[in-house]
Amino acid sequence: MTAFVDQLVQVCKNEYARWDNGAGRETWGRPQHSKDYYLFVKDYWVSIGNNNLTGRTVVDGKRPAWSSAFVSFCVKTAGASANQFRFTEAHCHYVDRAMKKAAGGLPNFGYTAMRSDAYKPRVGDICCAGREYAKSYTYDQAALIYEADSFYPSHGDIVIDVTATHVHTMGGNISNNVDRKSLRLTDMGYLRNRFTEAGTELPWIAILRCDL
Repeated sequence: MTAFVDQLVQVCKNEYARWDNGAGRETWGRPQHSKDYYLFVKDYWVSIGNNNLTGRTVVDGKRPAWSSAFVSFCVKTAGASANQFRFTEAHCHYVDRAMKKAAGGLPNFGYTAMRSDAYKPRVGDICCAGREYAKSYTYDQAALIYEADSFYPSHGDIVIDVTATHVHTMGGNISNNVDRKSLRLTDMGYLRNRFTEAGTELPWIAILRCDL
């Protein structure tokens, strides 16, 4: 692994520990709890230039999703520059730049979008998928919709470990916290498609290969 990837993994692990290995929740704070977890969420927003939001912010009855701010915080803290990553409130924006790099543009961007059925994930990569109305988006559909609308709801998690059978990731706003996931691999080492609770198979949009 590169020095950047080593640092990225350490940042992820540090954040997981700060959230008491996933036990904390975004609205919790002192004196009811041992830590002001809601202010950890503010750190992630500040990393993308928003100083006004915390884990307790509510807008029209909803809390703003902060998973992309978490990824941005980790990548930025690990040492990536603004030319190498788009630090943003929505995953689709940095996914689009990684897709543009894959198409031959943005040579200095730190990640390249790869199709999940043609690339085996590595530590430091980011696994990205659509959610809500975009939950069934493929690579090509996501690229097309982004070109038309400049947005679609999505999620990304950072790969911190790869075994023979699983990819282990770290992400934000998982269960109102920072937490780990274990994603299954095929026998050939490719990321398996996702499944809903009803058993419906869902694709990944892309795996962003870390080039830093």
